[in-house]
Amino acid sequence: MKPLFLLDFDGVLFNSAYEAYTVCERVAGHYPGYRKRIPFEEFMVFRAKLTDAWQFCRLYQKDRLLPHAASMHDITPDDQDWLFAERFFAARADMMLADDWAKVMSPYPIFYQLRSLMRKHEPVFKILSTRNRQSIQRTLQFFELPELAVHGQEDIRTYGSKLEVARHHGWLNDHQFVVYVDDMNSHLEPFENEVNLCLHAGWGYDAAGSESYTQNQVINIIVALLSVAFDEPSAAESELKTQRNEIQ
Repeated sequence: MKPLFLLDFDGVLFNSAYEAYTVCERVAGHYPGYRKRIPFEEFMVFRAKLTDAWQFCRLYQKDRLLPHAASMHDITPDDQDWLFAERFFAARADMMLADDWAKVMSPYPIFYQLRSLMRKHEPVFKILSTRNRQSIQRTLQFFELPELAVHGQEDIRTYGSKLEVARHHGWLNDHQFVVYVDDMNSHLEPFENEVNLCLHAGWGYDAAGSESYTQNQVINIIVALLSVAFDEPSAAESELKTQRNEIQ
């Protein structure tokens, strides 16, 4: 049985919070009615609860602020929310015109540890993210991993959820050992009875708990499954050691 690894992007492979912050601040600076120069610390408290770009509107729009981001799941987006999202993606697209735009993205150590394994076993790794596909692909290209399959926000809006994207592509069949890694507990919960392993990335944006995993623990699980599936334990372990030495 071959493994299949479904990996979230923001909060698992990359710490992209500052990038999102700079985009939001640009939107706020270009249009009236939005709060400007929000402290990054306040932004991060809000960021830990949201799942889609339109929700930033409820942090920035002056007359519709939420007292607690935890109530976000009760909110149905309206025209003003979608307008903020439209402006958000337009601002990001403009910022991405700079050749070095991806420098604002910060890879977690796990990305560098996994990169050679993802190159070698590219078909068994998929990115499943609420971030838009273009910015993910641009980032992966900048960090020398351009071939990885990306299923982003566009797919989620088409099929309704991350779980429905997985079902549509046939990833949840009995012929694969499926591991899903995400830093948002709300995204993991629908997968709990659908895949073989749900791993909460304790280093991401959502709060870590006793059942969360460290980067090293997730790496060890992935390496072990690749070793069994492809009968190359020494090679997999060697690659992992090389990546860890490079980071150190």
